[in-house]
Amino acid sequence: MTQSHTDPLAGIPIAKLRVFDAAARHRNFVQAALELGMTQGAVSRHIKSLEARLGSSLFVRGPRGVSLTEGGDLLADYVRRAFDELATGLQRLGRPRRRATLAVVAPRSFAWRVLAPRIGSFVREHPWIDLRVDTHRYYANIGHAPGDVAIGVGDGNWSDLLVERLSTETVFPVCTPSLCPAALPMAPAAEFFRRHALLHYAERVHWRPWLEAAKLDPKLGSSGPSFSETALLIAAAEAGQGIGIARMTLVADALARGSMVRPFELEIRDGFDYFLLVRKNDGHRPTVKAFCDWLRGEMDALTKTSARLRADLTTRRHGALSR
Repeated sequence: MTQSHTDPLAGIPIAKLRVFDAAARHRNFVQAALELGMTQGAVSRHIKSLEARLGSSLFVRGPRGVSLTEGGDLLADYVRRAFDELATGLQRLGRPRRRATLAVVAPRSFAWRVLAPRIGSFVREHPWIDLRVDTHRYYANIGHAPGDVAIGVGDGNWSDLLVERLSTETVFPVCTPSLCPAALPMAPAAEFFRRHALLHYAERVHWRPWLEAAKLDPKLGSSGPSFSETALLIAAAEAGQGIGIARMTLVADALARGSMVRPFELEIRDGFDYFLLVRKNDGHRPTVKAFCDWLRGEMDALTKTSARLRADLTTRRHGALSR
């Protein structure tokens, strides 16, 4: 049987990729040569040979040094990640892995609703990492919190850190199914809110803008118990104590298993999302990389769950309108 494609690695010794990786990181053939213990001429020959094999220029040579081409920049990213993965595998091979501690700082509600129910999978995948999860209340201080990795809730404006968006958040009411008198989603009605306690997060006003978006009197949201933590508000709503209002990321699991429902389809944005925060010099540390990769995978799955929940709610609304 003949192959329908050509192996892109055929004829490319790993040594050439190692030379390219060093040259790409330093943007300097002399520095790459010093790191690798070879001459500048040898580095240049390896790069030229690799470019000839690929049929593409990887560097722009100039009188003041070299810079990566667009293709070179793309390849550098893949090669760096490949060597990182290979290094991780080699470290695990042949002898017990040296234990390491990783401190993760997260908002309490995120730690409670997202990290805690999932953390077992990280432990199983990385038994050599002793994970510690610390919580904080104030998103503005997260960049200064003691920890190796942080999750922040805010607008993404953290200086001197590597910032990666984990979610795009919406805010909407949630409650137990027993509090909803009709098929979901319902049309927002003042009478529904008069019958039930509205649960508030003390540090952010969400009911007023949501009620205004629903074209209801915002004074309907002027009373009801308030909580210092969103997780407490959600716990009260999940226990049937009233109507909560929360971010999708924090309630998606409860909505998926049916312990909570969305009475209304309307959702609003408050400009605050979840972000992954890492110090610029820590991004390639094995423990940090392991946690970040794991969290990206978990958040991708959670995002898909959220999208499915929204689609189901929209389908039910269209079905009700067509009857």
